[in-house]
Amino acid sequence: MSGLRAFRSSRQEVERRTGDTGDLNLTSRDLLALQAFELAARAGSFKVAAEQLHITSSAVSHRIAGLERQLGSKLFERGPRGVVLAPVGRLLAATTGRAFGDLSRALVRQGTGSHRLRVSAVPIFATHFLLPRLGQFLALHPEIELQVEASMRMADMEAGLVDVALRYGDGHWDDVASERVMDLAAVPLASPALVKRLRLRTPADIARAPLIGVSPFGASWPDWAAGAGLDPRDFAPRRGAAKGVQVDSMGAALRAAAHGLGVALAFDQLIESEIKSGALVRLGPPVAQPGQVWFVCRSKERSLPAIRALRRWLLAEIKSG
Repeated sequence: MSGLRAFRSSRQEVERRTGDTGDLNLTSRDLLALQAFELAARAGSFKVAAEQLHITSSAVSHRIAGLERQLGSKLFERGPRGVVLAPVGRLLAATTGRAFGDLSRALVRQGTGSHRLRVSAVPIFATHFLLPRLGQFLALHPEIELQVEASMRMADMEAGLVDVALRYGDGHWDDVASERVMDLAAVPLASPALVKRLRLRTPADIARAPLIGVSPFGASWPDWAAGAGLDPRDFAPRRGAAKGVQVDSMGAALRAAAHGLGVALAFDQLIESEIKSGALVRLGPPVAQPGQVWFVCRSKERSLPAIRALRRWLLAEIKSG
């Protein structure tokens, strides 16, 4: 059978087994397998799914392998950072995410018991703002169970894989309710040892230091220079001893800067811990960025108690600094 025919056959099987056909006869084993699949699809990891289910990674793998045998197609493929969904897996994930999300939200609407809220956040916001403060929220709302995913992937709200997303961007997304919660400004940072060694006394001195770049997401050095009144050409990609390093996240850039590898450019609103500890110092003025952090949820669910509670608490935390 060709790949296209196999996909179409698998899609029909997925729709037959998970669609609203009225002839479903799912066993408890099927439901456990679908639960394992939904968690692995959302986390991109069998290990994380196993931890959340309190079973072994091997057990998760066996449950998903059973689904793959039923559907006659692979649901996951191996990626450089874990597992990624295959085409048939993406189709099934849209169905299972919506189904488990509907069940969770049905419990919320009943107003009793524990309410699970699945939150996706850009990594630097999750690690440097959200997670350090979540203990306060959980103390105020012990009835809410939070599952936080730190990911640069655009959370698929329609598929039901998350309930709330804290996204970075301009807020122009279709079919969701979005509210701007944090404006961002980029500021250069370096370790005190590097500042002393390279004699970085003024913002213009940064141009001769190794610059840490973040790819594919991150603030632009030339843009920061222009906003700071400096020549952007002095901060363009370079060669030679002061070339610097490239990393894949702002959190990694902060760690690299703390180890003296160069000067990092990070969001001023999210570096409190590095500044207070003395690991890093500011080297120039903050420059406003075009993107902001947005609180995003499905439009019809803005009034759910758990989502309203998280939004209200988050806005208060941001306002208080």
